[in-house]
Amino acid sequence: MPRYMPQETERTEKKESYYTFEDAMNITDDFFKMQKEKQYHPGAFIHALLLTLELTQQNYNIPQQQLAEVKRSVRRYVQEMKKMMISEKQSKE
Repeated sequence: MPRYMPQETERTEKKESYYTFEDAMNITDDFFKMQKEKQYHPGAFIHALLLTLELTQQNYNIPQQQLAEVKRSVRRYVQEMKKMMISEKQSKE
Protein backbone atom coordinates (compact mmCIF):
# COMPACT_ATOMS: atom_id res chain seq x y z
CA MET A 1 0.00 0.00 0.00
CA PRO A 2 2.69 2.62 0.76
CA ARG A 3 4.07 2.11 -2.72
CA TYR A 4 0.94 3.72 -4.27
CA MET A 5 0.84 6.66 -1.89
CA PRO A 6 3.51 8.75 -3.65
CA GLN A 7 1.69 8.42 -6.96
CA GLU A 8 -1.54 9.55 -5.35
CA THR A 9 0.30 12.42 -3.69
CA GLU A 10 1.83 13.44 -7.03
CA ARG A 11 -1.60 13.55 -8.66
CA THR A 12 -2.97 15.61 -5.81
CA GLU A 13 -0.06 18.06 -5.92
CA LYS A 14 -0.37 18.48 -9.68
CA LYS A 15 -4.09 19.11 -9.37
CA GLU A 16 -3.56 21.70 -6.65
CA SER A 17 -0.83 23.49 -8.62
CA TYR A 18 -2.99 23.87 -11.74
CA TYR A 19 -4.37 27.31 -12.42
CA THR A 20 -5.57 29.28 -15.40
CA PHE A 21 -4.48 32.60 -16.80
CA GLU A 22 -7.92 33.87 -15.82
CA ASP A 23 -7.16 32.96 -12.19
CA ALA A 24 -3.99 35.06 -12.35
CA MET A 25 -5.86 37.99 -13.92
CA ASN A 26 -8.53 37.85 -11.19
CA ILE A 27 -5.87 37.99 -8.50
CA THR A 28 -4.22 40.90 -10.31
CA ASP A 29 -7.56 42.74 -10.33
CA ASP A 30 -7.89 42.07 -6.59
CA PHE A 31 -4.43 43.55 -5.98
CA PHE A 32 -5.25 46.73 -7.88
CA LYS A 33 -8.61 47.11 -6.17
CA MET A 34 -6.93 46.78 -2.80
CA GLN A 35 -4.26 49.32 -3.78
CA LYS A 36 -6.94 51.84 -4.75
CA GLU A 37 -9.15 51.17 -1.72
CA LYS A 38 -6.30 51.49 0.75
CA GLN A 39 -4.64 54.29 -1.24
CA TYR A 40 -1.19 52.75 -0.96
CA HIS A 41 1.71 54.82 -2.24
CA PRO A 42 2.57 53.41 -5.71
CA GLY A 43 6.25 52.96 -4.79
CA ALA A 44 5.42 51.15 -1.57
CA PHE A 45 2.89 48.99 -3.43
CA ILE A 46 5.47 47.91 -6.01
CA HIS A 47 8.06 47.31 -3.29
CA ALA A 48 5.56 45.12 -1.43
CA LEU A 49 4.74 43.14 -4.58
CA LEU A 50 8.43 42.44 -5.17
CA LEU A 51 8.95 41.50 -1.53
CA THR A 52 5.94 39.17 -1.73
CA LEU A 53 7.29 37.60 -4.91
CA GLU A 54 10.69 36.95 -3.34
CA LEU A 55 9.23 35.53 -0.14
CA THR A 56 6.82 33.32 -2.08
CA GLN A 57 9.62 31.99 -4.26
CA GLN A 58 11.69 31.10 -1.20
CA ASN A 59 8.82 29.65 0.84
CA TYR A 60 7.61 27.41 -1.99
CA ASN A 61 11.10 26.65 -3.33
CA ILE A 62 10.19 27.82 -6.81
CA PRO A 63 13.19 27.34 -9.11
CA GLN A 64 14.65 30.61 -10.40
CA GLN A 65 14.35 29.36 -13.99
CA GLN A 66 10.64 28.69 -13.59
CA LEU A 67 10.06 32.14 -12.14
CA ALA A 68 12.09 33.72 -14.94
CA GLU A 69 9.98 31.93 -17.57
CA VAL A 70 6.77 33.16 -15.96
CA LYS A 71 8.15 36.73 -15.95
CA ARG A 72 9.13 36.46 -19.64
CA SER A 73 5.73 35.12 -20.65
CA VAL A 74 3.96 37.88 -18.70
CA ARG A 75 6.19 40.51 -20.31
CA ARG A 76 5.37 39.11 -23.78
CA TYR A 77 1.66 39.10 -22.96
CA VAL A 78 1.71 42.72 -21.78
CA GLN A 79 3.66 43.80 -24.89
CA GLU A 80 1.16 42.05 -27.16
CA MET A 81 -1.75 43.67 -25.33
CA LYS A 82 -0.15 47.11 -25.74
CA LYS A 83 0.34 46.50 -29.46
CA MET A 84 -3.29 45.44 -29.83
CA MET A 85 -4.54 48.50 -27.94
CA ILE A 86 -2.41 50.84 -30.07
CA SER A 87 -3.59 49.13 -33.25
CA GLU A 88 -7.25 49.40 -32.19
CA LYS A 89 -6.81 53.06 -31.26
CA GLN A 90 -5.20 53.83 -34.63
CA SER A 91 -7.94 52.02 -36.55
CA LYS A 92 -10.61 54.09 -34.79
CA GLU A 93 -8.91 57.36 -35.72
